[in-house]
Formats: sequence, structure tokens, C-alpha cells
Amino acid sequence: SRFCFGPLLASAPASMRVSLLPLAIAAAAKPQLPSTVLAGYTGGASADAIVTAAKSGVNVLFWSFAELSQNEFTTGITAATVQEASAALQAAGQEVVHVISIGGWGVEHTLDGSCDGPGGACDGATYAASFRAWNEKVKAAAPDFPGFAGIDWDIEGVNEESSPSNEFTDGAYKVMLDMSAALKDDFVVTMVPPQSYFDCGTSEFDSSLRHPAASTPSFHYHGANCYALLYAKCPDCFDLVMVQLYEGWARAGFDLYWGGDTANVGQPGFPRDGTYADQVKVAQKNAQCLTDGYEIKFGGHLGVASQNLTVPASKVVLGFGNQWVDSTGYKCPYFDGNAVGEAYCQGVGQGSTKIRGYMYWVIAEDKAGAPWAADVSAGMKNCGSEVVI
Repeated sequence: SRFCFGPLLASAPASMRVSLLPLAIAAAAKPQLPSTVLAGYTGGASADAIVTAAKSGVNVLFWSFAELSQNEFTTGITAATVQEASAALQAAGQEVVHVISIGGWGVEHTLDGSCDGPGGACDGATYAASFRAWNEKVKAAAPDFPGFAGIDWDIEGVNEESSPSNEFTDGAYKVMLDMSAALKDDFVVTMVPPQSYFDCGTSEFDSSLRHPAASTPSFHYHGANCYALLYAKCPDCFDLVMVQLYEGWARAGFDLYWGGDTANVGQPGFPRDGTYADQVKVAQKNAQCLTDGYEIKFGGHLGVASQNLTVPASKVVLGFGNQWVDSTGYKCPYFDGNAVGEAYCQGVGQGSTKIRGYMYWVIAEDKAGAPWAADVSAGMKNCGSEVVI
């Protein structure tokens, strides 16, 4: 993988490919996310690992991954898998919100273009109906499972640099926006862009995912605010913006290990290890940057004018890697859970407003008896009694 992710799930079997039901599924009341979010991606984690993460403070589970193709929502995640985890969570007295993530690194973009069905075009509303049908099917087959509260957008690039999947087409944007709009009133919709895809450190915009990293110019797999366009086009479509600070050669790592200065690249003493204080500072800086807002030169793409884009603190979630990051050297920055908790308590702005919370990749890589979320949760609770995980 060009990015710092674990292996992806296998392609979905035919039994889990869901087309439209002949009858529409009635809309239900929209599920509510916790007031303070501490989320973890499953990444193939066992039921026991999921329960341990929940006991450590995780209150939102992102199941990875699903795909969109030929107007159908497909995934290798089965009713049996979510039933096992849900039964274990219930037995342990743990309540979580379940969301399913679409995409992941290394997955070809198959969501747009020509699709089977009326008109021959791929359509976001049709994908939304397919997701609804699949969700109902899973709930019916998993009696202890409450159903997925919504979807999460994690469509990224692929290893082959020349692949067309290393660029977001206008058709892909339209499908993502239309599906989000069709679900947002009764489902949670989130996005989890790698940092370069929603980068408050630059005003540049481009739909290509072939940009060089500031710290490692030979690495040509960064974006340029490609997900920020989705948010600018429809901010009400997204309940959370969860920025992956663990992206390969991310700006967060550049700040942590190179002091955020290109003059330090290739110089003696760099990259350097980030201190605890540095970790607190960089984490807080990234939260502040998103809530302060930043200029993006969209240049009219999809009709979106260049603008100052601001994300409310209530929607900001920062993403980190847990202990597996240690094996990547300086490629993916590691943040101590206690440092992250301290940065949360500092808040953003003059009123020290708290962001919505944190997420991490990946529960399957939590060390036995030492889940990363435990330190984060403890640090966040240090802010005072008003913080409830």
C-alpha cells in the first residue's frame, strides 16, 4: 500500500450484492451520534477486539469496507459478522453506533460511468436505495444488530499511479453528492479524507491524486483538497469531517518530524522524533486550522467558487493511527493517546471550544490489553465532567 493502511477486505460475494427492493423502504428517524465521538475502524477486528475497544471508550464503529458498482451497494461484511459483534457488545453492556465505510485505499473507482438499469447511468439515489435495501436485509438476518446508522466516504487512490482511479471525475463527485443527499435526512453521512484530500495547509484544489508530498517529493499519491469540494458543495450533507492525520507523508507528519519547513528536508537532524509537546501542538493546530477556515481556489469546479471554507467544531474529528504506525518509520506520524487527549482539552478558538472528537485506524491492530483508545479516552475525560465518552 502506498498509504499506511492494513489489507482491504475481499470483494463482495454475489450473495451480498443488493439491488433495489420492489417496494420503497420507509424513512426512519435519523440516528444520533454521541456528543463526543471516539471512533474506531474495524479492519477485520474480532468480536473480542471490538468489545475491548468499546470498553476503552470507542462509541462509534466504522466497518470497513463496502464498494459501489453498477448501481449496487456491495460488501464482504456479512450479517453473521455484525451479529457476532453485536451479541458480544450487548453481553458486555456496551452501546455503539455502527457506520459502514465505502472505499478504502487500493480500490478501483467503479461508482460512476455506465451502469445497468434505466438510462444506463450510475446514480447516487439508486445507490442510496440499494444501501437501504441491504441494511434492512442485514437487520433481518442479525437479530441483535440495530442496523447501520449510515455511511462513511473513504474513496481514495490506488497503487498504480497512472490509473484513472487516481483522479476524481465529475461523475464520481455527482454520485457521492447525490447518494449523500438522498440519505442525509434519515442516516448519518460522514467523510474520512486523507489529510491531503482536505488540507487546511494549502489553498490549492485539484481532483488529481498524483501530487507530491512536501516531505517526500518522490511520493506522488497526495491529493489537493479533492474532498473539500464535496463539503463546499453540500456542507449539510455531512455530519462529520474526519481528517486522516496518519496519511502517508501527511502534512501532520511533516509538521511533527520536519518542523513544517521544506528547508529542513534532506538536512542533518531531520526527520526528527516528535516530542510529546510537539504531538499536542500539532494535533491542536490541525483542529484549529479547520475551524478557523482557509481559502481554497476551487475556480468554479462543479460551480463552486473559490471561498474561505470553515468546518464547525461540532463536525471536526481528527484521525490517528494506533500502534501499527511505529513500524512505518517517519511515513505515518504517531501520536500518543494522552497527547491527543490533552490537545482535545485545549479546544479551539478563544472559548476553547471542543471539537467533536477523534477516530483511529484500526481496531484490528490494537495491542492486547493496551488499546490506543484507552489513553485517548482518559485524556479527554480530564477536561471535566461535561465530557462524556
